[in-house]
Amino acid sequence: MKCEDISDALGLLDESMISHALMVRRKKNKMQSNRNKIRKVQYAAAASLCLVSAGAAAIWAVFQHEPESGLPQGEYWVQEQPAQESPEPEMPERFAPISSLLASNGGDSVAKQEERYAAVPIEQYSGFYTEVPSVDSSVLAESMGKSIDSNGEWHYVSGHSDLQYLIRNNGQGSSLWKFQCFDSSEYPYNDVLELVYQIHSADAITEIEVAPARMDNTDGGKRIQEEIGTRIVTDRAAIETIYGVLSGMTCYGSGQWERIDYGNVEAASDGQIRSHEAVRLGRYLSITTNYGNVIDDLKYTAVSDMFYGFSGIAYSTLTEEQAANVCEIIGIMEYKGENRQSYDVKTEDADQENGNSEDGAGTTLLENTNTDVSLEYVTDLQTKVSGAMMNHEMPFVISSSVYENPYRLHVVVTSNAEEDLQRLRDLDTLGGVLEIEYAPENTNGRYDLDKQKHFGL
Repeated sequence: MKCEDISDALGLLDESMISHALMVRRKKNKMQSNRNKIRKVQYAAAASLCLVSAGAAAIWAVFQHEPESGLPQGEYWVQEQPAQESPEPEMPERFAPISSLLASNGGDSVAKQEERYAAVPIEQYSGFYTEVPSVDSSVLAESMGKSIDSNGEWHYVSGHSDLQYLIRNNGQGSSLWKFQCFDSSEYPYNDVLELVYQIHSADAITEIEVAPARMDNTDGGKRIQEEIGTRIVTDRAAIETIYGVLSGMTCYGSGQWERIDYGNVEAASDGQIRSHEAVRLGRYLSITTNYGNVIDDLKYTAVSDMFYGFSGIAYSTLTEEQAANVCEIIGIMEYKGENRQSYDVKTEDADQENGNSEDGAGTTLLENTNTDVSLEYVTDLQTKVSGAMMNHEMPFVISSSVYENPYRLHVVVTSNAEEDLQRLRDLDTLGGVLEIEYAPENTNGRYDLDKQKHFGL
């Protein structure tokens, strides 16, 4: 088509048609431009997402210590962190059984132990401790646990958290000490159970050994002890009952002999054997805890329905119901309140008793006749005897123990020579206070060292 023809054709169009055509073309161009912008935004978003994903993958690879695809093979990103030393685990203390530290396990003879006392702060109390015969000082030093005082003098026994036994190191050596009581005129015995023995419930008690009373160790008294025998209480209900009674008691401290009545054990001046009622109605208890310790300082008497301890430690009298339950468990007798069975006082011929042993073991050589002496005099007399023993002036003396009702000094000897007996009598300036028992060396197993725990050596 020629240009003139096109011009003529355009001329045929009016101006409105031309304007409309131009407007349609502009809208079409605008729509195309918008589509291009949307595509650009979509492309940008996709690119950003790719960058984010790539960054996250790189960070994750760093934390996982995995090789980045862009790194040479075998090389890794290493995250630098400050070096930290692992704390050393705290090793538990070696558990030292108390039985391995007592004198019977290799220490010096019990007869060579001089009595010593000390006070140790325990919570709101002052604990009264006595030194006990033990193994060598070097062995004790190896068995010391943590210090319980700021001076580092008193220590737990290694592996223990209770305070029944403590090891003392005063710079001159180590010694073993045992708790006796609080230095107070009145306090709940439950405080002793919890603060000293770490007994907070009956679950802490595994068993209770019940043994006959041993305040009468003549042949007749020993026959009663054998008749009674020893029993082990493991029944949980019975242990709960005993624990309930003990935790409810009040303790009045030591030296309370006037509160304690466990029967008549006085020896008659005419040679008659002393009453056996105290043995029949008394029992000695040893409580074993679940951490292996043995609490062996509690005694019970049905004469006055009460517990008591060495050194005249007295406790509150039990109720009739409590006493009935305790007597049933420890096997004293059938208990029926005011109508309970009572044992008659038995006496035997002294010659018959002394003749029961061919070697004379357990023979009483001298009985006390002075029943009006003070505890102070008897303990002072024991100190004299102990000093002579430690100085090897009286090697024939095995043990000495302070007895009460009446106060007297019971001495066990391996010689019945008159000159040896006279040396003992010379120490008794008042006269009649000594009670001497003969036990030859070949029968030294017949006498009872446990009685030394009462002001013993």
